[in-house]
Amino acid sequence: MASNPDLEKKLRPIYDAMEVGNYKEGIQLCNKALKRQPDLHIVKALKALAFERSGKMNEALALCEEIQWAKPTDETTLRTLSMVLRSAGKYEPMIKLYENASKVNPKNENLASQWFMSLARTLDFKGQQQVALQLHKNFKRDNYMFWAIMSITLQGQNIPAGQPNLFYSLAERMMAKQNTEGKVQTIEELQLYLIILLGQKDRHADALALLEGEIGVKTKAIENVELRHLRIELLIKTGRWKDARDATALILKENSDDWRTILQYFETIFLPVQDADLKDSENLKEARAFAAEQVKNETKNPKRGPFLAQIELEHRVQEKIGDNKTTVLELLVAYFDRFGSKTCCFEDLSNYISKLDKEDAKEFCKRLRDTYGDKSDTVKEISMQINLVRFERFIGNFSQLKSTETNALVNRFWKLYEEALPLGKDLEETERQYGDDYVIMAAHLLIDLHKETKSYFPLLNATFMLEHALSASKHNYQMKLVLIRVYELLGAYNCAIGIYNTMAIKNVQHDTMSHFITDRATTFGLFNEALTQLYGAHEIYHSNESETPEMILQAYKYSTFSKMQEFIEFQSRLENSLQKMIADREMIRLEFLKEDSVSRAITWLQELELGNLKYDDQFNKARVDNRDTSVMLNWNPQSSASVEFLTRAAPQPDRVWMTLFTVIPRILKHMAHLKPIDDEYEKLLSTLTALSTSASSSPEGASTNELTTEEIRLAKILVPVTKAFQTLYTAIVAQNSNSSSKEEPSKTAAAIKDFLTSAATLLKRDGAIKSTGVIPWQTFHSLTTTVETVAYLNVANQCLLNLIATKANKKATFKAANAVIQEFMAQCRQALQAVQTDVMALRNVVKPDRIKSGLLYEICDGSAFDFVRSPNHQKLIEEKTLKIGASWMNSLVNLQQEAIARVV
Repeated sequence: MASNPDLEKKLRPIYDAMEVGNYKEGIQLCNKALKRQPDLHIVKALKALAFERSGKMNEALALCEEIQWAKPTDETTLRTLSMVLRSAGKYEPMIKLYENASKVNPKNENLASQWFMSLARTLDFKGQQQVALQLHKNFKRDNYMFWAIMSITLQGQNIPAGQPNLFYSLAERMMAKQNTEGKVQTIEELQLYLIILLGQKDRHADALALLEGEIGVKTKAIENVELRHLRIELLIKTGRWKDARDATALILKENSDDWRTILQYFETIFLPVQDADLKDSENLKEARAFAAEQVKNETKNPKRGPFLAQIELEHRVQEKIGDNKTTVLELLVAYFDRFGSKTCCFEDLSNYISKLDKEDAKEFCKRLRDTYGDKSDTVKEISMQINLVRFERFIGNFSQLKSTETNALVNRFWKLYEEALPLGKDLEETERQYGDDYVIMAAHLLIDLHKETKSYFPLLNATFMLEHALSASKHNYQMKLVLIRVYELLGAYNCAIGIYNTMAIKNVQHDTMSHFITDRATTFGLFNEALTQLYGAHEIYHSNESETPEMILQAYKYSTFSKMQEFIEFQSRLENSLQKMIADREMIRLEFLKEDSVSRAITWLQELELGNLKYDDQFNKARVDNRDTSVMLNWNPQSSASVEFLTRAAPQPDRVWMTLFTVIPRILKHMAHLKPIDDEYEKLLSTLTALSTSASSSPEGASTNELTTEEIRLAKILVPVTKAFQTLYTAIVAQNSNSSSKEEPSKTAAAIKDFLTSAATLLKRDGAIKSTGVIPWQTFHSLTTTVETVAYLNVANQCLLNLIATKANKKATFKAANAVIQEFMAQCRQALQAVQTDVMALRNVVKPDRIKSGLLYEICDGSAFDFVRSPNHQKLIEEKTLKIGASWMNSLVNLQQEAIARVV
């Protein structure tokens, strides 16, 4: 463009319009320019970009495809096109465009490098290798050879286990040649060489020789933290114990808090010595002397590392020769005396406490309680008391308590929290109050009480305390996580969403933490709200598709080979995320349920893309579980389940759950298209049948595997309906062809009736749902699953009728079958009417005036909790109770509307 002033003059107004976001004007200007000169590729590319920026991706891609046929070679046009194609995730056309342009202009280095980069976006390692070698041949730059070597190395890393790996051998030869010629100059190039060597079996000595050799000296590898640790690791693996010990000691003298190096130091001590010889070994004496020296050097503002190192050392000795229980216990007590006011104290010591005998663990807590009593007048004392309480719960002191004892502990912790509040009056809004963990501990105890008594009042009390505490600690995400789970157990999904949306979840956290709000989001009947949460969480996967490839390109551009593997692994983990697939299935359920007429639902199913709806073993096994289940604070004894586990409303969805909700839409799509019964249908039916016979459910309504009772019931209902479709289709085909195998129409109708009667029996629920003032998760799960089941059955029924209407040559032959289907449709209507009856009854219970006179009265009347009895908290308790009631009402109203809309 710069070399053509006339063209630049034409394009300037288009650029100006697009720079200020006026894409509509940009499109109009492009149209004017194309009227005068229809073959201006750059203008078409700019028009495509304007379409993409204004959300019209289909129009943009149509223009891109039109330009591709012309095979443009202008860099500006190609760059503009690539912006559109990258946004759409269409990388293959980019590769072809740059490949063609580079072959037309073989001396254009930028076009060739862009060709390489377009291949790198798709992780086409073989293609990258070939283009990089061509770049090196044509332009003689050393970095292109390293690109080629990295591409070969990446091919080596993806060779299936057990196969000969020639890629590493080739990469090593090429790297050795570069080194011999003095072209390995940087730390990143050295790291590439090390990646190649360590990717092969038993090459630790060679890698160490390289690191300690001339190239290591030249690149100043010893100054790189990662390479210093790698050298120690290689020294250990090659048995150079003294050199490894000296290297770790040197680092620890500089930074005594380097825990990674501390662990490496202990490997140099313990690995060379047999357990039987350990007690009297020089290594152990040296280690104890070194650890003591490290501790001695910590005077003012001591670091934790040396003191933890002493515990780790004696703990290992105890595990190997078992003669110093007392020493370990004394060191643990001493550590608490020194660092007990630090928040990390529990995390530092809990692993060691868990390995103590039960009596020793109790002795540890007793000694601390005898020393520190209940003193909590200062911030330091409060922190020590909180850590002490954590340890007391961790060793089981709060287990198997009577209800009165639990209530007393909750009151005690609430009092301690309130006493700590004045000390935090000057804290910034973003900081936590010093006694916050007392409230979380009280909530944990109330969760225990709920599990023991099956009453929901402890959970209501937990929400009041946590909500009140959040007003003073607005950014305490630990309180929020507990609140989200408790609200979900209480069936108050709107309340859970409200808390979750204040957590400012960002980037990869959408993959690791969104399960807190999206798991079984369909359950609560709030389909739009649930979809909003799922769409928001799904953004990380779209970002991964567009942004992570650019990170890989930057790694090539700046030759940061050591980071490339991390970027590729990061991309792979998100691309193959189990949470992504679970969220996809949940979105499909919700989008289907939003189609409240049968005809629209069938059309939606016919248009449903099956690309991601896979469920085979290979696909399922390739999913990566990135969900973080350890983020919630947990001080429960190791013998009991974690708080995260105990607050799950249902089993965590996994591959079995994902398979069920993959098979269902696939079967319904088959029916919607009235496709012939084939092997795929038989496989789907077989899989659904296997899922329907999952493990029997527990008394709480959640099965021992991933499926709840309601979900297993859903599968069981759909199995006979799927068989009915199979039977009818087979009968129609036989009847149309006058086959000798055709059955009497009455037999066909009888078979279909047997199947549909079986489904109807399962569909009918026993008795009306009753409320005790609280509408828990299970109630909504039952009601919503019934509505969802009938939505599927409505489609199946219509497809059965469509089979007769469109596929049978003699429709009258299947009159009896038609009548059976109509009868089953009436039973589906009855199921929806039962839902409506239950919903109406529940709506009467959760009206604001009924909540005030009923649930709220029960909460406050004779409460065992000081918080609830306090006059100062009555307004908050009423406000939060009504808010929970409003969430229930919202769910019930939506469920009622969904049930009414599906009465066919």
